Amino acid sequence: MSRKSKPGRKKRVFPPMAGHTVDRWISKLGLGTRGMAREWVQDGRLALGDGRPVQNVDQFVGGTPGCEPVFRLDGKILSADPPAVFAFNKPRGVLVTRTDPGGRETICESIGRFSEPRTGIDMSRMMPVGRLDQASSGLILLSNRSSELSALLNPSLDFPREYRVQVRPSLKKSDWETGLSDGKWSRDLGFKPVDVRYEKENLRTTWLRVGLKEGKNREIRRLFERGGYEVLHLIRVGFGPFCLKDLPPGGIVDVSSFFLCKGKIVLDIILDMIRSGDIIEVKENGVVVSPGNSGGGAGDLRKS
Repeated sequence: MSRKSKPGRKKRVFPPMAGHTVDRWISKLGLGTRGMAREWVQDGRLALGDGRPVQNVDQFVGGTPGCEPVFRLDGKILSADPPAVFAFNKPRGVLVTRTDPGGRETICESIGRFSEPRTGIDMSRMMPVGRLDQASSGLILLSNRSSELSALLNPSLDFPREYRVQVRPSLKKSDWETGLSDGKWSRDLGFKPVDVRYEKENLRTTWLRVGLKEGKNREIRRLFERGGYEVLHLIRVGFGPFCLKDLPPGGIVDVSSFFLCKGKIVLDIILDMIRSGDIIEVKENGVVVSPGNSGGGAGDLRKS
């Protein structure tokens, strides 16, 4: 009988080594995103604390809480900025990505003018929370801890989003009643019902306010395509408790204080504001909070 088959012999189990891959460490330590880590490695800019170049982002690096590894970028030790969150009014035509091989403007380039001397934060480390497609515009959050905020996008949270939508041709009464109000188009596509109300219309187009909590890929565009309508403009004006006011396209406002407790991001702060009906008005000169306001901010859409 071989040693392997001896009855009662237990296989030794070794505990896993403490640590992460390089890209995971970069994200976890707030030094950048995984995508940034890949770019740095590809360009030969990233090294370990002792100066050894990192050859692969999948390289395992040991470390434990309180004894994390050190990394160098271009020979200088990388250090984390404090957690920061900004509200940005994304202009139409800007891609929500770090780079584009086609040379189109990206969101990172769009915020590039907000340099460290102005904000006190390295804006090159800011990454979007969620997405807006190239043809859409409006409110999007940016953070140097975007991975910690991604939980807000979990469909189970019913995180509200509000949009101004212009469709062509002008919306028919029958489509309003059956396709939208009764939720037929949403059911046909397997979506949750959306909240819709009229804003204004003319003979050729209709402007609507659309509120949703699911946020599937191209959900609003697909919804109106189902009814035979073309979406001409799609502008996000509400995201969670944040409501876009007079912030111009390309404008950016620091909203970190609404997320931080003792220097750490605490999502319950924002979730409690949503439950309480608080509205954070994102304005050109800052933000205004209207506690308990239920007069038309994010998440307060009613069918008319």
